[in-house]
Order: sequence, then structure tokens, then C-alpha cells
Amino acid sequence: KPLTMVSWGGAYTKSQNEAYHKPYTKIFGTKINNVDKGGAAPAGIRAQVQSGKVTWDVVDVIESDAALLCDEGLVEEIDYNKLLAKGIDGSLPTDDFLGGLNGCFIPTIVYSTLFAYNTELLKNGPKSIKDVFDLEKFPGKRGLEKAPHLNLEW
Repeated sequence: KPLTMVSWGGAYTKSQNEAYHKPYTKIFGTKINNVDKGGAAPAGIRAQVQSGKVTWDVVDVIESDAALLCDEGLVEEIDYNKLLAKGIDGSLPTDDFLGGLNGCFIPTIVYSTLFAYNTELLKNGPKSIKDVFDLEKFPGKRGLEKAPHLNLEW
């Protein structure tokens, strides 16, 4: 039976195909069908669970959405020490995994958020996050993520 993997689309899904899906399919023979709905995944999961017609097997969501879905009982809790391999030194996944494991998700990527500006237009630009939001010192528009989770980290 094929697996349905929900992710964010574009180059990100392409990278997952190369790094995860192709090797998995080669080893296990399981076809993976991609669905590009990452940002809308929580609503999709909620609708599928409420209707009793769940079609997604693996879903890539941000940690805060995963924790919320877990708290609401919409996704399965994971027995990490049963599902995942031990570390090279034999340690259990719950003791070995960077950042820890908790609940219904397995972190698979590390990413960052940054600010950038055109040095040809702004010779002496912001030096701190405080500067980025100083509209008197640096007037003009800012481009920020629509979802607040990335903006609130500062």
C-alpha cells in the first residue's frame, strides 16, 4: 500500500523526495504519494479525523501545530524508543535525540529565520533585531511571515 506524505511543496518536497522518499522506496518497495498542503495540514487533519476518513499517513508540520494536534488527540502518540533506532552508543532515542522527543512528532529539520537588506540601498543597515523594528531610524516597509510563530521568536 502506498504512503501519503503531506508537505510544503516546491523545492522542499523535492529535497524530501531525494533524501527520504527515494531511499525508502528502494529499500521497502513502498510508493510515496506527495500532497502539498503543509500550511493547511492542521485543518486537513482535523477534517479527516472528524469525518472518519483519514487518508494522510505522514504529515510535515511545524512543531507548534504538531503539539496542538497531539494535545487535541488528532494525531497518534509515538513510542519513540520502540519506533526509532538506538543511538550509535546504544542510547535510547528519548535520551539521544537533539532537542528531545515529546508527544506525537519527530523533528526532521533545523531551519532559521533571518533578516536581509540591500546594502546598495542601505549602507548602514540594522545591526540588531531592535534596529529592524525601529521605524524612525530605518523607515520603510518590512516583509514578515504571515504566521506569527516565526516573528515572535525575537
